[in-house]
Amino acid sequence: MIDIKHLKTISTLKETGSLVNTARELFLTQSALSHQIKDLENKLDCQLFERKTQPVRFTPQGMLLLELASDILPRVEATKCRLKESLNQPISQLRLSVECHACFHWLLPTIKEFNNFWPDIKVDYERGFSYDAIPDLMEDELDLVLTSDIREPDKLEYAHLFDFKLKLIVAPDHELAKKAYVTALDLKDETIISYPIPKERQDIFKHFIQNARFDGTLKTVDQGLLIFQLVSAGMGVAALPDWLVTPYESQGLIKSIPLGALGLSRPMYLAMKKNMKDNPVYRHFLNTCKINNGR
Repeated sequence: MIDIKHLKTISTLKETGSLVNTARELFLTQSALSHQIKDLENKLDCQLFERKTQPVRFTPQGMLLLELASDILPRVEATKCRLKESLNQPISQLRLSVECHACFHWLLPTIKEFNNFWPDIKVDYERGFSYDAIPDLMEDELDLVLTSDIREPDKLEYAHLFDFKLKLIVAPDHELAKKAYVTALDLKDETIISYPIPKERQDIFKHFIQNARFDGTLKTVDQGLLIFQLVSAGMGVAALPDWLVTPYESQGLIKSIPLGALGLSRPMYLAMKKNMKDNPVYRHFLNTCKINNGR
């Protein structure tokens, strides 16, 4: 009654947030996609999501189907990979680096799940964070890089994982906490706390403040928890991905504010050599990242 294609459709709908983007991702017409979903809802005798919501809001029944998809699809992909394991040079390790400190929040569980299917392949992330890991990927010193910035697109493959919102976080009693959103001018004299990344590579400067005047201070720290503690204590503000912000905001420790009236969205990519984009092991790691990124 429930086919793999149905699970893939529901999973893609959650990932993209809209029927239009889901149809594009699955190479279907919107009419064909709508018919497929309606047929499934008729078979199950329930509605899977609320129409005319953006992003799509799933019903309790839809959430149950999403749970099934999260369980089944990685197993299907892993089985496909094993069936294609007859590679000339079997892969024994994946050397990984990340250009986003906050990615470790969901990356480590992803690696654990990947290794449940591929116990003989070591995911080597000893290099951990690097603000500029692409040169090492180009020199074959790495196999995979998590990044938000596309460089050397003619030589490397960038597989899109997801988009995320970058949020400004402030202390609950900060003067900016009551604003519906902040502008670059609002940050002119602030102390901005960040991971130790060059200013020109930081999203808040590169894509938000840009050429606006900044007379404030840039303070760098190594640990994400320390960033939240400093912000909560009123010692500065910070810009972090929404998935990392939510748990602390729910405890009332900080307040998050959109960067700009429309918010600041950034992509996350998995970069690899072009000749590896169809490798089954790489594809499985890619798909596991998509499912376990905390979105």
